[in-house]
Amino acid sequence: MNRLDKPVITNETIKAMEDMSFFTYSQIFDDLLIVAQKETNCFVLKTSDGLIIIDAIWPAKEAFDAIIGAIKEIGWNPDSIKKLVLTHGHVDHTGCGKWFVKQYHAHTYLSKEDDIFWQEHPAKPDRPKTWKDYNIDYYLQNGDTLILGNKTIYVYSTPGHTPGCLSYIFPVEDNGEKHMTALWGGTTPPRKKAEIELYLKSLEYFIKMSIYKNVDVALSNHTAIDNGLERIAYSKKRLSYMPNIYVIGSDGFQKYCQVFRIMGNDMLKNHEHSGHLLS
Repeated sequence: MNRLDKPVITNETIKAMEDMSFFTYSQIFDDLLIVAQKETNCFVLKTSDGLIIIDAIWPAKEAFDAIIGAIKEIGWNPDSIKKLVLTHGHVDHTGCGKWFVKQYHAHTYLSKEDDIFWQEHPAKPDRPKTWKDYNIDYYLQNGDTLILGNKTIYVYSTPGHTPGCLSYIFPVEDNGEKHMTALWGGTTPPRKKAEIELYLKSLEYFIKMSIYKNVDVALSNHTAIDNGLERIAYSKKRLSYMPNIYVIGSDGFQKYCQVFRIMGNDMLKNHEHSGHLLS
């Protein structure tokens, strides 16, 4: 059976990142909720001492309302939100954080490099609502651990997609069975040669760390990469005897990472063949 070895990403895919007309969600583990619009995901991790938001979709009130609504729908308490943890400084991930800060006084986390990047390189300079509109309380760097209650998030510096992109590994449970999840922070490769090479180097480092941490769950912050909307739909209707679609094993996670390897190497080859490889 012929299957694609990488996702199809078009201009429509990019446009859909700003479309706030559609949201869906599912509690994919006992302690992990995913909320998505057409192309971008937010994760909510439940700990014994409150909730951690990981990435915040687009800077739109609709996104914030969808995340809070999903938290309430599954029976969790949004008043227990303690932290907002960001993978990188792109606007579709820093997103609606200002409402988490204003309404729930969430502490915010990002790398210093991407805090500067976010401020100095607004995605759409002609649209002020995409500018930096809240402060970062704590800077994360490689090897840090972020602890709340019974959960520890392991922090890895994986630059390339952005100068200070971060990726995370953390534990979850499915019907009481423990798993380790990995979230590769920077989905698509950048455009310049040196940045693509750094992206690929970061990927190999993160794969190495995932093997060391016995990762068996793949998470993506973009739905185009991992059949995201279909996986959410499956999880919403999953019966008790059915497997968790997010658990793919150590070998499966390494195969999943091959997608990013292929995209990065394709980007390098395309530039080389065009005869104007950027440096």
